[in-house]
Amino acid sequence: MDNAKLINLLLKYKAIKPEQAKKALEVSRQSGKDVLQSLIDLGFISEERLLRILSQMFHVQIAEFPEGDLPDDLIQTIPPDIARKYRVFPYKKKGKMLIVATADPTNVELIDNLAFLTGYRISLAITTEKKLTQLINKYYGEESKAAEALKEAEKEEGEEAEVVEEKEDATEAELQIARDAPLVKYVNALLVDAVRQHASDIHIEPFEKFIRVRFRIDGTLHELPRPPIKWKHGIVARVKILAKLDIAERRLPQDGHIKLKMKEAGKERVIDFRVSTLPVKHGEKVVLRILDKSNLTLDLEKLGFEKEALEKFMYAISRPYGIILVTGPTGSGKTTTLYSALSILNKPDVNIMTAEDPVEYDFPGLNQVQIKEDIGLTFAAALRSFLRQDPDIIMVGEIRDEETASIAVKAALTGHLVLSTLHTNDAPSTITRLIDMGIPPYLVADSLVLIQAQRLVRRLCPKCKKPYKPTPEELKAIGLDPQDIEGKTVYKKGDGCEVCRGSGYKGREGIYEVMLITPEIRELILNKRPIAEIREKAREQGMLTLREAAMLKFLRGITSLEEVIARTMEG
Repeated sequence: MDNAKLINLLLKYKAIKPEQAKKALEVSRQSGKDVLQSLIDLGFISEERLLRILSQMFHVQIAEFPEGDLPDDLIQTIPPDIARKYRVFPYKKKGKMLIVATADPTNVELIDNLAFLTGYRISLAITTEKKLTQLINKYYGEESKAAEALKEAEKEEGEEAEVVEEKEDATEAELQIARDAPLVKYVNALLVDAVRQHASDIHIEPFEKFIRVRFRIDGTLHELPRPPIKWKHGIVARVKILAKLDIAERRLPQDGHIKLKMKEAGKERVIDFRVSTLPVKHGEKVVLRILDKSNLTLDLEKLGFEKEALEKFMYAISRPYGIILVTGPTGSGKTTTLYSALSILNKPDVNIMTAEDPVEYDFPGLNQVQIKEDIGLTFAAALRSFLRQDPDIIMVGEIRDEETASIAVKAALTGHLVLSTLHTNDAPSTITRLIDMGIPPYLVADSLVLIQAQRLVRRLCPKCKKPYKPTPEELKAIGLDPQDIEGKTVYKKGDGCEVCRGSGYKGREGIYEVMLITPEIRELILNKRPIAEIREKAREQGMLTLREAAMLKFLRGITSLEEVIARTMEG
């Protein structure tokens, strides 16, 4: 927008005074804010009067936005990147005419450009920059802080990025780049964006001619706009400085953590980032795991348990002794399940001790021990020490070997409740895994109380999911018949919207295979019966397999058929 031209026109109309014009221009230059918005914010002119004058000056109508949400087909006439680039918003459609709100009526190229991009005839309507920003953020999502930082950096650089020469002695240069204001702002913005978008991890990956930055959201990686290649070493160095790592060491992996203080809605919260660096061909890859306690759901009923499965789990954690095992791959929510159980058991008259690698969340009332294998503080060593500390409940982050398994069994048989995790595909096969570790079947049968296998399935976006009718072949793939969905509405992934950021999914929910060790199952373990026989007995007693639990989510319209197939195994 031509600020000087607009100010002169407003002075000509005697809408503002010369000293007010001077002050507004000064504030606009300092803050980067639109000059017209500065006039309104300074109280020199009302929003209503300014729009009326601009409407007369440029022969455009004043945008009057209806109450309630605008239809999706109208919003989609202009893509988000175009709306942000040209600072426009589509708010009305009449046949082949699209009425577009803008805060800059001086942009004569706008109409032709939008007509070419949208295929509509364009009519402009005037609004304020503040209102325009609100609409763009509401319907297209807020532009990330990292993207803003990149734009500012591009303005300051004023030149194309170039591939930098790799040097082993580049530490001093990296340190200097890592302290440059644009890069510092970018890294800080990256951390904030990841938290606000509920990402679980940030991946920063160097390649020969570009840097790839990705967020893992709901289990899927999403690529962000690429930062300049000249920042390749600087970004890593900046993260290392924040994580208190050695920036000169580029040949070996390193681990550290960052604490980020964030203020939202007047409340301050602290988010931990677990940092891991790894030397790769073109530099160092960095992965930051985000540990945000405010996002941790500790209410078991909200995690996705079926009613009977939850009753079995609650019964098991109320037992005075025995082993409860939660199994599944990395990222299946095992830690959340264990913390949820401990939050219920955490009472003043109970001594709870945990051995974790790493301690992901700090919980008052729990005695949490960080495993440090390099100095001999292993899970087994911690567990042995726990037994001398008069515990009631013990949580072991993972049973990795025979020694840890043996001590856990001993603890369970001597009056302690032990909670832990294992990496197995389903609940029944965990029994085989323990026996293969060297635990005799009679000890497995005597110590186990419950085994639970779990996965996370993505929830369909509530705004853009679409009802559909699966083919008999599609239903057969997950063990259903057409009559199973009669009278039910099932859904598939939509085209994506601002709520789900175009992915078609929003959030995740657990599916659980919960096997209570009943007297009948205990007898089968003692008699060394095949796992298939144990599985069948558990199903007779009401155990849902992972596939069956996922199918219920599909039939209720929570997830898609594709998710059921992708996240579960036949069972």
